[in-house]
Amino acid sequence: MSEAFTTWRPLVPAEIERVPESPGVYELATLVRTVLFIGAATDSLTAELMHHVNVANGQLLRHGRLYFRYRATDDPIQTQNALLADYTARHGGALPPAQATPPPPPPPKRHLKAV
Repeated sequence: MSEAFTTWRPLVPAEIERVPESPGVYELATLVRTVLFIGAATDSLTAELMHHVNVANGQLLRHGRLYFRYRATDDPIQTQNALLADYTARHGGALPPAQATPPPPPPPKRHLKAV
């Protein structure tokens, strides 16, 4: 399979539909191509990318318009780990922003008091 990333494309359904239904890795980035997330799709790149479009309250969508690029690979997890290691080496040990952000805390439990 391909060893190079594709060109950057807008993260919109019309562009995602052109992505192959194969395993691979992908990067999500801002308009100026600041990488926010490095992901792996073990089954379908198309399904994984559509997930990011469909998540209404997702962390990534708060950053505004996003772009993606992908690379098909037979071992997406190993490739993702190598990409993350390379990213952290180039950024002083930091992960991409969307992966470094902890998930939001669960809503507080409310206990009603009987009157």
